[in-house]
Amino acid sequence: MGQSIPPIAKKSTTKRGQRGINFTIDEDIKLVSAWLNVSLDAVTSTDQKHTTFWERIWSTFHNDKKFNRTKDSLNSRWSTIQRETNKFCGCLAQIENQNESGKTEYDKIEDAKTMYQINCKNAFQLEHCWRILRNEAKWLILRDSLKARTRQPATRLATQPATQPAIQSFASSINVDEENEEMNFGETLERPIGKKAEKKKLKKRKNCDDVIPTLSSQFDEIKEEKRRMHEEKKESMRIALEEQREAMRIASEEQRELIRIKEEKNEVEKRKMEDELMMKDTRTMDPEQKEYIRLRRLEILERLRSKYAS
Repeated sequence: MGQSIPPIAKKSTTKRGQRGINFTIDEDIKLVSAWLNVSLDAVTSTDQKHTTFWERIWSTFHNDKKFNRTKDSLNSRWSTIQRETNKFCGCLAQIENQNESGKTEYDKIEDAKTMYQINCKNAFQLEHCWRILRNEAKWLILRDSLKARTRQPATRLATQPATQPAIQSFASSINVDEENEEMNFGETLERPIGKKAEKKKLKKRKNCDDVIPTLSSQFDEIKEEKRRMHEEKKESMRIALEEQREAMRIASEEQRELIRIKEEKNEVEKRKMEDELMMKDTRTMDPEQKEYIRLRRLEILERLRSKYAS
């Protein structure tokens, strides 16, 4: 496991050497990832020979020097993963088609595990692989093509007894002879999707690329419109603030003018009263009134002297 990996994988010469120890979960995950990485390069990998394809998978599998498996071992393990995961997908599809109300995704997966165990006489041990592959387009297309190859004629299905359980019906549609099945899977899984499918994918991507500039231009126009509206809003707020300040300035000046006018009016009234007081005839007044008028006159005179002296 921790040894250095040679540049070219050596083929084992014995059946025991090919089988080796059981694959760990980490090895399964690494193998699935390697198969996806190599398979996704459809334009290149379709034109490769069987040995070249699996040499690439072997090289990718050992790129971190953590594992040590032969190409034959990886090929055999992948066939097992593909075959058993396909069976589990068939179980899950049948469970989902029942469309039972109240069933969550977790419930459906658990029911599919139960159906798989009843059908295959073993528990499903490759859930970690299925969870990686389940949404990968390459694997889904490959799985559908394999299902088409292993699907039995309709006449055979029609002859099954009506009382036969749904699980057995499913088993008859996917179970084939183990040796032939492994050979078929090994042969089919060596070849990823061809150029035609990849070109179709590239064409869709090109269509998306053609749409992106238009969307980008529209997005830029929206951004520019938002920026312009924001600037207009800022300008409107600035003008409103200036108008408010001007109104306050005018109101302040008007207030000061009113105060000035009022003061002038008071001054006029005061001067008029003082003038009347200074011209008052005191001959008919009693002594106290005369004294008051005299003192007030003196006060007015002192204030006027002080005002004009300064």
